[in-house]
Amino acid sequence: MRKSAVSGPAELPALLDRWVTAGVITPAQAERMRADIPHSPPASGEHRQTSLAVEALGYVGSVLIVVASLLLASQYWNDLSTAGHLTVVGVAAGALLLAGFAVPERLGPAGLRMHAVLWLGATVSTAGFLGLFGDEVLGWQDDDLALLVFAGAAAVAALLWWRLPTSLQQAALFAALAGTAGSAAAQFQASEGELPGVAVWGVGAIWFLLGWGGVVRPRWSALLYGGIGLTIGAGMTMPADGGLVLALTTSAALIALAVLARDLLVLALGGWGAVQFLPIAVNEWFPGELTAALGLLAAGGVLVAIAIWIARRRDGRPPADVAPRQEYGVLPAWVAWTASGGVAVAVTAVVIALGTT
Repeated sequence: MRKSAVSGPAELPALLDRWVTAGVITPAQAERMRADIPHSPPASGEHRQTSLAVEALGYVGSVLIVVASLLLASQYWNDLSTAGHLTVVGVAAGALLLAGFAVPERLGPAGLRMHAVLWLGATVSTAGFLGLFGDEVLGWQDDDLALLVFAGAAAVAALLWWRLPTSLQQAALFAALAGTAGSAAAQFQASEGELPGVAVWGVGAIWFLLGWGGVVRPRWSALLYGGIGLTIGAGMTMPADGGLVLALTTSAALIALAVLARDLLVLALGGWGAVQFLPIAVNEWFPGELTAALGLLAAGGVLVAIAIWIARRRDGRPPADVAPRQEYGVLPAWVAWTASGGVAVAVTAVVIALGTT
């Protein structure tokens, strides 16, 4: 008879940890499942110490690979040919990639973290390899070189995220996609930063919507990275009047969504944007120290009041034996896909229209 993947209750806690890390279930759901596991003994101290030791060795080894590559580059870089430059960085990328595949799954959460860190290093090294290839072999510069680096890194990050959908792999993929969109928009010479900012804002909006609908997991990291992309992208379009409107609207939308979902993470993202953009908008539209101070004071009071209201509502959640509502379930997956497609089409149309004007 074929052996089951989970042979007994003792293996269930580690499996639950993997599901939480991958975003399949929430930490609260995992705790309720652990409460129902019969006679689930805690992991042995020896096994835990072994996992931590292996994880620490993996991190130290990764750092040594990077440091060795930097030392070789700094001491012998000028003496190496183009092939030598590519070999140094390519070997580092390949070593980190293969090391990630070699990590055994039986390590549980420690193994997942090692996977994520090693493959993040592999993605960054791949970007470095592509940068050298584009510069020294193809002779590309500036926006063309950036597009090659980000697009290539996005392809590698997408494959690794598909293989291991952790928050760290998601961060690498999102950053690469945002860089790819910004570099593609920068091909138009109509403006210096407005069009790349609009493109980055679009990627952030798409990622945020897909995270809100539960399409991209873990959800909390999708909302975090999407919100960061929205804020950074909007900031890149300033200080033009249109950029100011986009920035303030983005912050207001995040704060409104935080009130709707009673979520402090989204509120923090909206508040961060408000702190960044309000002073610039007030100085541009309403010059004067008194006006700026009063505007910031009013905005700060509103944010504090909303934060207190959300915190008090969160404290009033139902007891543990009552199933809570699905997190961010107000947005069905099909709506998230539809809205994301609409954002992609609209942003693309705006970039092309402004870039060809």
